Amino acid sequence: MIITGKRKRTLDIRLRSMANGVSITPGVPIDKDIREKLGELGFVDNPKPGDTILPPPSFGPVTRYNAEGKVIVHRDKPMETAYRQVEWHWEQWAGYYETEHHSKIVDVPYKRYPRMLILPPSVELSIRKNEEGNLFLVAPTLEINKNEPEELIHEINIILEIFGYCQIFTEKLMKLVPSKIIRVNWRILPPGQWPWKKVEKEIDPIVKKAAKQNQIVIKHRLTIITQYIPEFVAIGKGGFTGYLIFGFPQKNIYVLESVYTGNATYVFEENWEELSKLTKAEILTGKLQKDRIIHREGWDKKIHELLKK
Repeated sequence: MIITGKRKRTLDIRLRSMANGVSITPGVPIDKDIREKLGELGFVDNPKPGDTILPPPSFGPVTRYNAEGKVIVHRDKPMETAYRQVEWHWEQWAGYYETEHHSKIVDVPYKRYPRMLILPPSVELSIRKNEEGNLFLVAPTLEINKNEPEELIHEINIILEIFGYCQIFTEKLMKLVPSKIIRVNWRILPPGQWPWKKVEKEIDPIVKKAAKQNQIVIKHRLTIITQYIPEFVAIGKGGFTGYLIFGFPQKNIYVLESVYTGNATYVFEENWEELSKLTKAEILTGKLQKDRIIHREGWDKKIHELLKK
């Protein structure tokens, strides 16, 4: 069964004709055209069965919601005070007609309506093969539930937004070979010490995508973390683009930082292997990290206290 179109708001009539509980898998067979698009998704050359990635948000509103969630603005409630970080410059008199230039990161308050974050669904796509050895790119297998079809519709819309069509496979027809899931959401930099100057070269293309007024603030945060010379750095791919993990194995600390403003720094004690298995939704729920340090004044001090041990 092939579904076409830009986006579906209800289940296709052919899916509605199936019985509840039937297992189906949305996806596409990997032909030449699909293979050329795998790089845009974040897969490396020659991906193998089991390779799994969170699609980047760049394809459209569905993949953006899937990777980043969405914010609901409550315009019916009183406005609240929020803060944005900027670099503040000033001149200070140093005597005999001399001045010294100073700068620091400060919080600038502003008024806005209250907001609520809806966590991203974080649906990942996997390379799978069938018994004949043919490769497919698929979303997770689901059972048809016509009373609550939203999850299935979301998966179909991800495939539609990326490829322009979505094929529906049943277990009987597809006969997928079981594969161990290997998440490839991170590019691990070569082992060794990673001071800021080395890290900067690797992440500069990512930082430059941020608004100019935010780039100084982002670099300030990354400079603070890397002055403790992490032994391990991983750069997010696909839907994790813009996220970085700095590892301090001897301290059993892994710091997840984002180049996006208005976020927070996440601190984990899990080893890298376990951390790399987490979905984005699992990271953002706040249940698994040791600490969550908001990007506000006082952030520098908390990072120093965390890493100077």
